[in-house]
Amino acid sequence: MNGSKIRLLSRTCLLRVTLVLLITLLSACTSAAQEDSLQENGAEGSPPVNAQPDEAPGVSPDFPYTAETLASGLEVPWEMAFAADGRIFITERSGSLRVMENGKLRDAPLLKLSDPFVSKGEGGLLGLALDSDFEQNGRAYVYHTYRTEEGEPANRVLQLQIGSSSAEISRVLLDHIPGDTNHNGGRIKIGPDGYLYITTGDRYDPELAQDKDNLGGKILRITASGSIPEDNPWPGSPVYSMGHRNAQGLAWQPESGALYSSEHGQSNHDELNLIKAGANYGWPLIEGDETGDGQPKLVTPLVHSGEETWAPSGMTFITQGPWAGELLVANLAGQQLLRVSLPPAGGTPSITSLFKEKYGRIRNVAEGPDGTLYLMTNNRDGRGDPQAQDDRLIALRPDWK
Repeated sequence: MNGSKIRLLSRTCLLRVTLVLLITLLSACTSAAQEDSLQENGAEGSPPVNAQPDEAPGVSPDFPYTAETLASGLEVPWEMAFAADGRIFITERSGSLRVMENGKLRDAPLLKLSDPFVSKGEGGLLGLALDSDFEQNGRAYVYHTYRTEEGEPANRVLQLQIGSSSAEISRVLLDHIPGDTNHNGGRIKIGPDGYLYITTGDRYDPELAQDKDNLGGKILRITASGSIPEDNPWPGSPVYSMGHRNAQGLAWQPESGALYSSEHGQSNHDELNLIKAGANYGWPLIEGDETGDGQPKLVTPLVHSGEETWAPSGMTFITQGPWAGELLVANLAGQQLLRVSLPPAGGTPSITSLFKEKYGRIRNVAEGPDGTLYLMTNNRDGRGDPQAQDDRLIALRPDWK
C-alpha cells in the first residue's frame, strides 16, 4: 500500500472516530437537558404528568387537590357557610336556604322566601353568614332582593334563626339598599372584629357610588344586631367604603387582617381592591389604571383584568396546605378560578388561571374547616351553558393530608 492510500485511510478513520465522539457528546447533553427540564417540572426520571387530567385541566402537575361533585341540580347557588358540626348551608338565588348533612343535600329547604322576595336577573337570595356564636345561638344573616311597598326593587339584610329542620326570619337588620334587576352586590361576611360587612351594587345608577349618603355602590359595616359601629368612617352611617360598581367578594388575609374585595368593571377592568375604612375606590370617576387627576383621594385597584373580562365574585384565602396564603377568586364570565399570590407591600400580584372553561361560570369559592376547597357553578343563571349536572357544588379534597 503506497503512502497516499495510507494517509487517506488515516484521515477517514479519524473522521469516523470524531463523528462517533460528537454523537456521543450530543446525546449526553440532550439527556442532561431533558433531566434538568423534568426536575424543573417536579418530576425525576419520568415525564411530567397532570395530577388530575380529567378534573383539573390547566393546573400545574403538583395541583394538591382532587375534585369531587358533592351536589348537582342546584338552582343558581350563591353562597355557602360551614358550621362546626359539619353542616354546609347553601343559598340558592331562587329563594331557598338549603343544608348538606353527612355529605348529602336535604331535599326540602330549611327556608323558602316568598313575597315581597324577588328573584330576577342578578337579584334574589344572595349572601349568607353564620353568627360567630352560631353553635350556641343558631343565628345567621342573609342578603336578598325584595319589592318595596312602592313597588321598587331593593335589597335588605335579615337575621335568621336556624333550627335542626327549618329556619325562620327573626328580624330585618338593614333595608332599602338600592336594587334592580342587576348590580345588587350581595356578599355578607363577618369580619375579625365580629361585625357584618356587606357589599352593595350601583343598580346601574353609577352616581350612587359617589354619594356617601346613599347605600348603593358601597361596602357597609354594621353590628350583628343592626346598629352602627361607633368607629365607622362616617358617624351614624353604615358606609365603610365607597366608589364601588358591583363588589361581590370579601376576604381577610389571615396574617395581616387586611380586607380584600373583588369588583365587576363596566365591561372589563374587573378589580381586586385592598379595602380601607373611608376610602373612595373611584367608580364611576376612574377605572383600571386611571388615577383621576384632580380628584381627591381616589384609590386605584391592587390589580385589574385589563381588556380581559373576569366578572369576579366570591373569594377566599387558603389557610392550610402547600398553597396557604394564596387568594382564590371565582370568575363568572372568565369561567375560571384565579390563584393570586400577593407580594409584600408595593409589589404586583402574580395571577394563575385554574379550571379555565372546565366548569363554566364559577360563582363562589370557599375553604372548609378541614382544608377542603368548595366551588359553586352558576351555569343556570341565564348567562351560562348548563350541562347535565349543573348547577354543582364541587369539593377539592386535599391530597396533602
